[in-house]
Amino acid sequence: GPASALLAALFLAAPAAAQVSGSLNWSTLGIADEAAVPSGTTQTSVGVTSTVTWSTVTDGGSFVPFAGANFVSYESSTQGGITGYAQVGFDNERQDPDDKVTLTISFSEAVSNVAFTLTDVDQASWDDFVEVFYDIGAGYVNAKTGSFVTSIGSAAAADDETFGDGWEGVASAASTSTDGNIAFNFGSLAVTAVRIVYFSGNDAGGGGFDPGGQQLGVGNVTFNKIPPNLSVSKTVVVSSLSSSAYAVPGSDVVYTISAQNLGNGSVDNNSIILIDRLPSQLTFYNADMDGAGPATGPVYFTQAAGTGLTFTPATDLRYSNAVAPPATFAACAYTPSPGYDANVRHVCLNPKGVMAGGAPLKSFSVSFRAQIK
Repeated sequence: GPASALLAALFLAAPAAAQVSGSLNWSTLGIADEAAVPSGTTQTSVGVTSTVTWSTVTDGGSFVPFAGANFVSYESSTQGGITGYAQVGFDNERQDPDDKVTLTISFSEAVSNVAFTLTDVDQASWDDFVEVFYDIGAGYVNAKTGSFVTSIGSAAAADDETFGDGWEGVASAASTSTDGNIAFNFGSLAVTAVRIVYFSGNDAGGGGFDPGGQQLGVGNVTFNKIPPNLSVSKTVVVSSLSSSAYAVPGSDVVYTISAQNLGNGSVDNNSIILIDRLPSQLTFYNADMDGAGPATGPVYFTQAAGTGLTFTPATDLRYSNAVAPPATFAACAYTPSPGYDANVRHVCLNPKGVMAGGAPLKSFSVSFRAQIK
């Protein structure tokens, strides 16, 4: 019959497509109260690594940290109803929107439902101004362009000035109050990073006015790990090394199993297991499957750039002679004979590493050869 009639069952084991919640939790970074948060600090949750970086810019004058050991520090107390937060603070000798602190939180993979709260955005002898940006892999976009603010206290309001487009303090808020809180949630967007830019507005006095120290808090950042979306297919063609150009008894055919991650989420480390059941009318070929071709053994593994997997035949390739599909990769315990071996009933593969998601499409394929009885 045609080669397509030789397709048999394919079993793929990978994590279930359920969302898992993670966070960047400031209180578990191991940083003492009011100690600096070093730029480059990382924390891993549900397999996603969050990296915290920060920097400052100034056009001169005295621009120094306030209320902590550096421009970004850890504060264990409660502000705006949030206990344990990153404190971004500075003391500027004049009210100058050109002097800024930029805090960036990058994720090792795209995540959804990114949410956090800024606290104590207000105005008194100072004027807090903050811009928030997000990145979905194509560059930073101002959060003012979407409906990402889920709540805002009475001491802050959206504002668009010549020097910034974000949110500004409009009244004084006590540290015990939520009046200066601004809560963000980026919903279903597959976010790779968020950026918070903090500086002085110009509504608290003239250009030469000394606003004194000012600070805001950044609460824990929560997110959902985006599940992968795996698609697997199998094709069979007559081998170029076959004695016949047709899928008839005595012909050799080549199976190719292709797997694609159609989603933005990555597959958990070392969790991909492929178990392919050979039809009873086939004899597996345990030798170099393509002669002078690129393969050097019975199974040929390839992957798209950036997929992130490795395949070592000595550890990642096994076989089974059982009639029933093996329940685990370890249960594939048959050692095939060289050349054609009719006892091979299942080919088992366990490529290692984390299979990435997102664009460009991540995929891999494995090929092997068998003879029609």
